[in-house]
Amino acid sequence: MMKKMMAGMMLAAAVTAIGAGAVFADSVDKVDTKGIAFGIPEEIRDLVTVQTDGLDADTLVAVYETASMDAARNMGEENNGAGWIFSITTIPEEEVKELRCGDMSGLEVFAEDEDICYVYAHPTDVRILREEETEYEGGLDQWGKINEWAWQEVRQEILANNPELDEEFYTNTYLDMLLAQGAYKPGTKFELRALEYGPDALDPAAIDEDDYIEDLAEDFTYEVLPEAEAPDGEYYVLAFDADGEEVRYDFFKNSESLNLIREVRTVDGEEMETFYQANIKDADDADETAAGIMEKWCKAVATGEVDDD
Repeated sequence: MMKKMMAGMMLAAAVTAIGAGAVFADSVDKVDTKGIAFGIPEEIRDLVTVQTDGLDADTLVAVYETASMDAARNMGEENNGAGWIFSITTIPEEEVKELRCGDMSGLEVFAEDEDICYVYAHPTDVRILREEETEYEGGLDQWGKINEWAWQEVRQEILANNPELDEEFYTNTYLDMLLAQGAYKPGTKFELRALEYGPDALDPAAIDEDDYIEDLAEDFTYEVLPEAEAPDGEYYVLAFDADGEEVRYDFFKNSESLNLIREVRTVDGEEMETFYQANIKDADDADETAAGIMEKWCKAVATGEVDDD
């Protein structure tokens, strides 16, 4: 059995807090394989093992902590993922759309090239391994240092060294999942509501147009706001039927809150509210807002006049 972290405090320490302050020396070793390239700094190169052969067809490279691999080998526990830091893999865009309909923990899309997405895959548990418990204290510092480099720098270097790749990224909140389901999963049930068009719900199927929900799914990232309050005034509603329970999203018309979204759903019999901030991805579309898309969508469904912009 692998001798992994025993206590919550050690586990928390092993999961590196990613900040913006780490600075590594210039890379001295370069990984250049299967169309991607990134450097490994001097402080890291003797601590990791880079694997480029014997991988799945879609995996370009995998990086492991060498000390954990050595411990696994000595303990007869090879091939159990010990020491895995990250892999770079490619996934077709259509498959990524399906993945975005659910939990994508451990998969971070960071680039695309035509219809192929490049993904930074990483463990969702701690893969450090040592033969003796006493070795973990010093090992945690090394583990954190490697993960800090990997998380902060590898994707940025791949983008910088491979100009044919376009940067892309998604968040994976519950709102993201339902928007992806509405855009890409056939049979997903949802409706619109807007008081200005009467008390009845608006059926998006009334128009042959998917661009509105795709714009919400593709053009924004969504950040959960721990502390937020609903502004005064009306809002547009996008309501999903999620396993027989309504999940409602309120898009506020208040001019100062056009990218503020309130989620209302029942959890364990209690109505819960979560607030999100919608952040536009493309600076060229800075004037676009989540509420603005909802306004155009509701109008199109209610009047049959589709906005072609």
